[in-house]
Amino acid sequence: MKKIYLLLMISVLLGSCSSRYTTVSLNKIDNERKNIAQKFVETYFAKCENKDYSEFEGFNISKKFQAKLASDSLKKSCNYFNYKNGKVKLEKLVSVHSGTFPKDFLDIFNFKLKTEKSSEPVYLHLGMYRDQNYIEIPFYFSADENYFETIRKKYYKK
Repeated sequence: MKKIYLLLMISVLLGSCSSRYTTVSLNKIDNERKNIAQKFVETYFAKCENKDYSEFEGFNISKKFQAKLASDSLKKSCNYFNYKNGKVKLEKLVSVHSGTFPKDFLDIFNFKLKTEKSSEPVYLHLGMYRDQNYIEIPFYFSADENYFETIRKKYYKK
């Protein structure tokens, strides 16, 4: 019994020591994937600016994320983001991170945004599956460049 407990404790300690994500070099990301992610973000902001809350066309979007992009929730999120930040301009793709568990299926693209009301940079985190470039949650705005650190700070407060 003590051996099982000891093995369990060692595995927990070793598991907590490893990083929860890896940074993927922008050079290793295919240009097609970068363009798809960037065009989706630009389309999202264009829809918000034009108050066009119709479906997104021309993108592979997961069913889970598509449910969040329904016209009512899209209208709500656009109005809230515009109220909070004003007009938004996509500056550039800053980094890409990939979670280490579950291994190797989703990349998080981190875009830097320039907002009208804030001099501080705002980042948009967008998930994309490696298989067939499906766009997925997270679609998350924060002040941190790294999505995983943002979530860690939000949920794992000391």
